Amino acid sequence: MNTKSTTSESRKPGFVAKVRKGTGEQTVYERIGVAWKNADGSFFIKLAGTQVVSDFMLYEIESTDQSGE
Repeated sequence: MNTKSTTSESRKPGFVAKVRKGTGEQTVYERIGVAWKNADGSFFIKLAGTQVVSDFMLYEIESTDQSGE
């Protein structure tokens, strides 16, 4: 049984962490990291860089798998 491919597939992040900057039409979202959902419902979040963040949002990554269409 080849568990290597299964392990690498399950390690792909399911969420992206972003911070909102600006307001109104000038709002931009900066990607600051990624997150994985654990079996117990908790999240493992890995932030990139050395920024200090007091709040952020998680967005689910949409599948890019085209095999179902």
